[in-house]
Amino acid sequence: MTKRIVYLDGERRELLPAMLLGQGGEAEVYDLGDGRVLKWWKPADHPDYVGMPHAQAAATQRLADQPAKLHALPGALPGAVVVPRGLALGKKGAVVGYAMSRITGTALLSYGEPRWRREHPIDGAELVAMLLALHDAIAGLHRAGVVIGDCNDLNVLVDGPRVHLIDVDSYQLPSYPCTMFSERFVDPRLCGPTDLVPVHPHDLDSDWFAFAVMVLRTLLGVGPWGGVHATAKTATARAVARLSVLGAGITYPRAARPIGTLPDAVVAHLRAIFERDVRGVFPRALLEQLHLRTCPTCGDDHARPRCPTCQTLAAAPPVVVHGNLRWQHVAAADVALASREVTSVAGTGIWFDGGALMRAGRLGPERIGDVLARQTRAWVGGKLGIGFYRAGGLAVGFVFRPDHGRLDDRVVMPRLRGQLVDAHAVVGDDRAWLFLSCADAGRLVTTCVVVAADASVVATAALADVGWLEGIAGACAAGPHLFVPTDAGLARIEASTTILQTRLFVETASLVSSVDRLALGGGGLDVIRRREAIRMHLA
Repeated sequence: MTKRIVYLDGERRELLPAMLLGQGGEAEVYDLGDGRVLKWWKPADHPDYVGMPHAQAAATQRLADQPAKLHALPGALPGAVVVPRGLALGKKGAVVGYAMSRITGTALLSYGEPRWRREHPIDGAELVAMLLALHDAIAGLHRAGVVIGDCNDLNVLVDGPRVHLIDVDSYQLPSYPCTMFSERFVDPRLCGPTDLVPVHPHDLDSDWFAFAVMVLRTLLGVGPWGGVHATAKTATARAVARLSVLGAGITYPRAARPIGTLPDAVVAHLRAIFERDVRGVFPRALLEQLHLRTCPTCGDDHARPRCPTCQTLAAAPPVVVHGNLRWQHVAAADVALASREVTSVAGTGIWFDGGALMRAGRLGPERIGDVLARQTRAWVGGKLGIGFYRAGGLAVGFVFRPDHGRLDDRVVMPRLRGQLVDAHAVVGDDRAWLFLSCADAGRLVTTCVVVAADASVVATAALADVGWLEGIAGACAAGPHLFVPTDAGLARIEASTTILQTRLFVETASLVSSVDRLALGGGGLDVIRRREAIRMHLA
């Protein structure tokens, strides 16, 4: 990694790999160690832009325009907006980035993921307070003459009921249009007739459209173009035709909370936005009057006199067993997950200690190998472990044995572009499946790398709009296969030269969903469901 030197507050500072907190398509963010972080814009010669002349030209233009744009920001912005606290200069005196307060919090993206919400319960009143705080921040920016433009849930960090809006340098000002967009949040009203690429500039209404998407995802765990339609197969086709998940003719995702969770007035207004292009300020009163209460029976939040989840469960038909499928209830405590993510907690078998990956040996702690401190993610199973780190355009992958040997970093990683949003691995005995999700050029794309125990790459594929991806966090490996829970049933994935779904066990559709977790056990597959666990035996 080339030395990165900046001058901030009159001092020379070197941006070291260990200081890197994260990166997106346009910039890298470094921890300054004084309560601030530095956003450093990638220059045209950054490794991420190799072979991409359009991206190189955009980087050059960005570095030329950003100083004046930052100076043009209004002074009185809402307190939720994370504003610049000093400009960083390069060796030649040009502005190459800016400092801002270091903010802790969870990206709003996570609050719209059903699996994450199951594992991180949140009080309904706090959830509504968070959305109201975001509403106030957007309204305050608009009063100041600022359009967010690329308004999305990765640029909103949540800390309790408080929200923080980041990436102020991408905001749209009167003389500085925002050219960025996120496919999941772009207003189709601004796009062409066949795709979700804007042909008209962002405006106030497109910010409120994006806010409505965040309201829907946060409250129900599904986006406006989620679910399945019989003829409009893709999210793009659904958006172009304005076929929202709230309308008729949609197979609603089983992992999402029931639409009946919300009051009719809220659902009606969301449908008007997504299906009839109604725009304007999202009515704050709809959120103020939204009182979510927790059902004492199932634990779900709802704003109805009777719990819609319990009504749905009570009306569900009994399970029908097809063919040779058998299943039985088991104790959740008896289900043993095959792998776990490595943490910095010492004495847990495998752990991080600064820039080292450690194991508990017979004679005490043993060093497995060197990694990049604070930048490394790793997962370990009974016989194999896998990990990676990314810094300055460089991605390094490695494998290791949990019981002996050294770290092997010969894994050939694909080039990762954009902001790393999520990472997950499913570890088997002789291979591991590594999933890396990046937001780049307005899209969220997941790259899967299947790695053998000898560090060779079995297969690599960029996966977009693949249905079974929703269940990868609950998948398990069995020999050469990956089994993934989906709403349509258990999916079997194989890797040779590419990565493909080769079978769908439709007879399991009534037993599994995309938010369940799978494990091998007792000659079958164990399924950890929301309130229970079962063991399935497939012929």
